[in-house]
Amino acid sequence: MSAPSSPKLPVAILGCGRMGQRHAHNFHHLTPRAAIVAIGHPSALAAQWVQDHLPGVLCYADPEQVSSLPNVDAVVISTITSTHTPFTMKAIEHGLHVLLEKPISVDVEDTRPVVDAASSKPEVKVMIGFVRRFDQALNGLAGELVGSKLGKSYLLKSTSMDPYDPVLESLYLMPRPLAASLWTAGGIHDIDMSRWLLSLPSGTPVKPTRVIASGLITAHPELADQGYCDNALAIIEYDNGSFCTLHLSRTGMAGYESRVEAYRKGGKQVITMEKEAAGAPFKSVEAGTADMPSYMDRYGVALIHEAKAFIDCVLDDTPSPTSAYDGLQAALIAKALTHSFQTGKAVEFDRAGEPVLL
Repeated sequence: MSAPSSPKLPVAILGCGRMGQRHAHNFHHLTPRAAIVAIGHPSALAAQWVQDHLPGVLCYADPEQVSSLPNVDAVVISTITSTHTPFTMKAIEHGLHVLLEKPISVDVEDTRPVVDAASSKPEVKVMIGFVRRFDQALNGLAGELVGSKLGKSYLLKSTSMDPYDPVLESLYLMPRPLAASLWTAGGIHDIDMSRWLLSLPSGTPVKPTRVIASGLITAHPELADQGYCDNALAIIEYDNGSFCTLHLSRTGMAGYESRVEAYRKGGKQVITMEKEAAGAPFKSVEAGTADMPSYMDRYGVALIHEAKAFIDCVLDDTPSPTSAYDGLQAALIAKALTHSFQTGKAVEFDRAGEPVLL
């Protein structure tokens, strides 16, 4: 007599672009406790991709329709950012568990309703896709910050450089909401990571006290008219005396780069894209070389761990590892950094953790 099969969570994917396809692949092929039952994306190309890669899975042209299907218990939302809040609100209203790609919104005021809705239905799991919390190397660093004798980290440095891509250049140069910035987009990952790691070893969440940001334009002069930049620098000060510095870029000429350094009283830890050769402190990488790394080279495996963590928290009824509240806190810091860049002034936070924008 065969053992009974383990229950699987019926999941739908809203959005079947680059990231949606990655989620669909991970949940369908690499997450044993999940079952993909539907895809929602208004594109014939998406429907063809689903037919080719997910035989038997239906693709709906209206993503909203998917949330009303009776055989769906959870949704992964990887649509364009402007739809995140309405799609998430509808999913929560229907009692569906949600894994939402970051950010919740580029506008903090559109983020708050999601936090309130998630709080009003604690039985519904709402998880934000802060993928770095599921990265093996960064979790190793977190373990070191908790368990080693080097002391807590007083400074975290994070560099994140997206590769320069001429094909995507026109999309990047499109007019954007005033609230949008490098900090509200990709930099939201770095901000959340700093909140997580600099809260250790105590585990008491740190609160920002002051931020300052600056930026420059290296490849896209058209961005000057939008009050935007393609390279950004920032300092975040937290209430436990720790600091975080950020270098964010959309013009990585040598491929994707992610580097994290944790400075501590008794030493430091460094996480890079690759192991640095002993005795070779200097390395030159030229644009256009064949070995340029990609985002998926660095965080592709972490996305698989993220998918499994979402399914586990739903089926095992454990707390969401990256809550909507975490998404709001990162968004508040991103908003303050954007304001600092636009005004050229530091931004302080009040006791409630809200940025004081002057």
